[in-house]
Amino acid sequence: MDTLLRDLSRLPHRGAATVFEASAIERLSLALRELQATVTVEPFRTPRTYVTVIYWLIAGIVTGLLTAPWLGWLAVLWTWGWVTLAWLFFNWRFSPVTRLPPQVTSHNIIGRWRETGFGYAGDQEKPVMKVILMAHYDTAPISLLYRTGTVNSFHTTLVLSLVLMLGAGLLVLFEQLGVNSDWMPWIRYGLIAYFVLQALLGTLGYWLYGYTNGASDNATGVAAAIATAERLKQLYMPGLETEVVLTGAEEAGMIGSRAYLDKHIDSWPKGRTVVVNFDTLGNGSLRIIKHTGTVEVIEYTNELMKTAERLLEEKPFRGVVKPGRWHTADFDSVWFVRRKIPVMTLTAMDAKGRMPNIHRPEDQLLVTDVSAIPTAVDFAIQTLVRHYQTYEITAERL
Repeated sequence: MDTLLRDLSRLPHRGAATVFEASAIERLSLALRELQATVTVEPFRTPRTYVTVIYWLIAGIVTGLLTAPWLGWLAVLWTWGWVTLAWLFFNWRFSPVTRLPPQVTSHNIIGRWRETGFGYAGDQEKPVMKVILMAHYDTAPISLLYRTGTVNSFHTTLVLSLVLMLGAGLLVLFEQLGVNSDWMPWIRYGLIAYFVLQALLGTLGYWLYGYTNGASDNATGVAAAIATAERLKQLYMPGLETEVVLTGAEEAGMIGSRAYLDKHIDSWPKGRTVVVNFDTLGNGSLRIIKHTGTVEVIEYTNELMKTAERLLEEKPFRGVVKPGRWHTADFDSVWFVRRKIPVMTLTAMDAKGRMPNIHRPEDQLLVTDVSAIPTAVDFAIQTLVRHYQTYEITAERL
């Protein structure tokens, strides 16, 4: 684990579709093959970063505001179209804006182990349980909005921006309906100035500094996912199928995990597939995520979570692992929550509920406390073993 962390952190970054992504793929594929995994690397199309997505959204809404006096209802439809795309994207749903150019090719790395011992479900031979251990290996663009003094207000700013986008849509609608006021032009230009300023603040860090090194976010998660797979291999769990899925382009909008889900979901044993997502396990104590979301609240409530929550009350995890919430962006696991697939996300947070150094130049291995990684691996193993036992009993009865 330590060697893998060092090797990943020696790369300047692991930005999606960059030369350093290719180096990371080579190193991670080797690590999985050393554990006798069958490794595949799957390409998918994605924006290089979220930067171009933001530019498309802001440009679309601003264009609607500027042209409304001349284009009438066409501008109203145009503006509301972009407001809808923004609402979907920033509430972590699929938004077609992520399919707009420029597009690049990133990759998911998948390591598979298929055990020979199978249980029975119905009249067909199926695995007792399929476990997907997920972590994104790409690194984030540096953002000025993630500075220590401003990151706590990130969620508020994002909600405010969405409210003002709705306001922009209402403004052009009311104007077209004949509601006029001397304040209308001032409101229009005020909204335009706000949106342009937010776009600049949200993306300037990338143009000035590029990508983070990503030691905490998310070399730590990658190391934990692979270490968990290695531990599972050492246990006697007949009928267990294990996959390690290391996703690309998470920082562009969780694009890689969605591509993986869409491609493979139909092949998974229904009702017997669970996911553990590891994301940013540096610089804090272990948290199991219960709530995420921007305006829409996303709740992690499923059978795997129930198993995990029971462990929170037992030694050695009592007082060490706690429930957490995160409303600053989201995790790869969001797509699995929306598709009703049992999933839990493990991360590390400080006493104020923050993930220190993420999306910042300071996200370096030298200043990353990795003590939460062994706890995350132990907690994941205990949760999976207990959950497996419930499936195993069911299979024996069948």
